[in-house]
This record gives sequence, structure tokens and C-alpha cells, in this order.
Amino acid sequence: MLKNKKSNIAIIAVAVILLIMGVYALMRPPAPKPVPETPSPAPMDRVPQAVPPKQKVEPIPGVPQFDSSKYKSEPVVKVWRADRGTIESMPLEKYIEGVIAQEMQPEWPIEALAAQAIASRTLTINAIEAGTIKRLHNADVSTSKEELQAFAPEKVNDNVREAVKRTRGQVLLYGGGLINAIYSSCNGQIAATKDESFPKEIPHPAPYFQPVTDNCFEYAPDNIKSWTVKIPGSQVASAVGYSGNPGDIKILEKGPSGRILFIGAGNKKVYGAEFRKAVGFDRLKSTLITDMSYDGKDFTFKGLGWGNGVGLCQWGAYTFAKQGKNSSDIINHYYVGAEVTKLYQ
Repeated sequence: MLKNKKSNIAIIAVAVILLIMGVYALMRPPAPKPVPETPSPAPMDRVPQAVPPKQKVEPIPGVPQFDSSKYKSEPVVKVWRADRGTIESMPLEKYIEGVIAQEMQPEWPIEALAAQAIASRTLTINAIEAGTIKRLHNADVSTSKEELQAFAPEKVNDNVREAVKRTRGQVLLYGGGLINAIYSSCNGQIAATKDESFPKEIPHPAPYFQPVTDNCFEYAPDNIKSWTVKIPGSQVASAVGYSGNPGDIKILEKGPSGRILFIGAGNKKVYGAEFRKAVGFDRLKSTLITDMSYDGKDFTFKGLGWGNGVGLCQWGAYTFAKQGKNSSDIINHYYVGAEVTKLYQ
């Protein structure tokens, strides 16, 4: 009996303890959930693809704000006809048609031609504002490719007319200022920065030139996708300004896109862009060099693409157009953060 009584007491005691524990469990706050570790931010891609849509774009120091009120209607421009040595006046859009017909193949997709039209129109207005051709020929623009852009009105077709019509009056601004809407044939599938191609010619920052990628090799001719050229060591040394053994000359630094930023030896070094100009633009098709070797007599350069690699890549634009992209998509890809603005109807 006593034994049973003790058992009952023990059972009651255990029940009381369990009840107290249950009440405590209900009253205390739940244990905090484990906070997942914040992952370290991933390193930035070597190739920035675009500026976030709402990111604020600041005015570029040294670039004047563009006064669009000067272009409320289509201007008539004075064209220096370099082949004739004469000046001819024509509406700006008519001039742009002749430029597009020569700078890009007229039978190309309209959206590629339209992207070219926006870039070429911007470059043209920029030249007019800067007075570059006015100082040379007392004209607004020139048909000399070396001075501005090529021009072939005889090649204009319906494709070109439609591309120019679709983009009528459209130019590119960054932070309220006109951009240097430079372009090239084939960027080797990665665009160049300002310092890689125009380190001195453009005296201010150009944040819209970024090493964005494309797939321009899909349609580009084989001879500009990749190439090999031999240049005598003496000529390479002369281009660098080095009087020692040419074999000492090395690529000293590459830029964000992989292009030569500096090349030289000893206390002599030059920008890759200056080196290319010195040896010949058509000889060294680009500064996107994948291999450079010296055999005691000649340097062998292996490279990719053709041209300065900055801004719009024409073969890349062709590829994007084939993929269904429109001119705005193409332009926004190559001029990062720039805004298409319509000046006149």
C-alpha cells in the first residue's frame, strides 16, 4: 500500500514537472532562426554588360551640356566633297544616308543600318559643334574618312533610306552631353575602352566605352576574325622609339578588354594605339593581340578583329539584327549608359 502510495506520488510529481516545462515552453519566445551567412559579393564581371536602367548617369567633366534648342528643325549642312574639292549644301538626313551607304553595306538588315545611323548622326553633330571641319575647310562636315566619315550617295538604297527615316533626328547623349559615337568594323568580340584606343585624342573620360562582348565572329569574314602579321624588328623598335635589341620589346600592360595598353622596352613605352598607328592601321588590324613573338629578325603578331574596337561593332550589330534586336537594343549595348534623344521631327 505504502509502495503504491509512493508510486502515485512519484507519478504526480513527474506530471507536475512536465506541466511546468510545457507552460515555460509556451511562454518563452521561440528560438531565433539561424541567419544564413551573407554571401560575399561576387567579383565584378570582367565585362560589364549594361548600366542598370535607373542608375544615375552624371555629366562628364570637360564635356559641355548639349543645347538641343539649336536643332529644333533639320539643319542644312555644308559638305566638303573631298573627292572634288568643293562644298555642297544638303539636308543633314540626306548627308547621313550617303554616310551609311558607305560606312556599312547597304543590303544589311535595316536595324543594323539604323543603329549605324544613330551613331553616325551623333558623330556628325559632334563634329559640327566642335567646329572640326569648319577649321579645315570652312564647312560643317567632310566626306574624307580620315577627317570624319566616308560618303557614297550613289550607293543609297531603300534599306538605307528606311533606316535613316526610322531614326530621323536621333542622337546619343550621356549626362546631357553628346558622346563620341565612334565605331569600328569588328571588335574581336569584346569592345575597347577609351584608353585602349583613344588615350590622347579624347581628352575627357568616356564611361560609355566599356568592354562589352558580342558575337561578331558569327558572320564576320575569316580574315578579320583572326590574323597573323610579320613586322621587321627594326620597324617595331622604331615605332616604340627604342634603340636597343628589338628582342627586348614586350607588351608591358593590357587594358580591360585585353588590348595592348602599353608596349616598349627599357625606359621607352608607348600606348598600344600609338604603336598601331606607327606601324600602320591596315598592317596591325587591331591591338587585340593574342600572341607576340620574335625570331631574331621579325616580330609575329597574332590578333583578333579589325579596327579601334570602340563603340558600335558593325559586324556585331549585323549579328544582333539577325537575332531580332532593334536599333535601340544595339545602340544601348555598345554605348553603355547613353540615351537616345530625338532632336527634331
